[in-house]
Amino acid sequence: MPLGGFLDTMPTWLFIVAHIIFLIVGIWAAKQAMENKLSYASAFWLYAVTQLGFLAFFAGWITLKMAVLFEQTLIVIMIIWIITKIKQPPTP
Repeated sequence: MPLGGFLDTMPTWLFIVAHIIFLIVGIWAAKQAMENKLSYASAFWLYAVTQLGFLAFFAGWITLKMAVLFEQTLIVIMIIWIITKIKQPPTP
């Protein structure tokens, strides 16, 4: 059995609930970042959107490989966005 194979025994609704919680956390983080006027605040919305890809998989609209590719692409964009927007402290 491949690592994580035991997850196949879990009910699908458990994963749906987990991704809904991840979506809520993503929305909360994005709102907190925006309220704190972080220069990269909008990037946090990408994390929330990644969860829609997984929910689309559970709805039967896309494959798991497509959901993972969608998620990883948005996460890479988010990382690049944050890194390029971080204000560097002035050097003495």
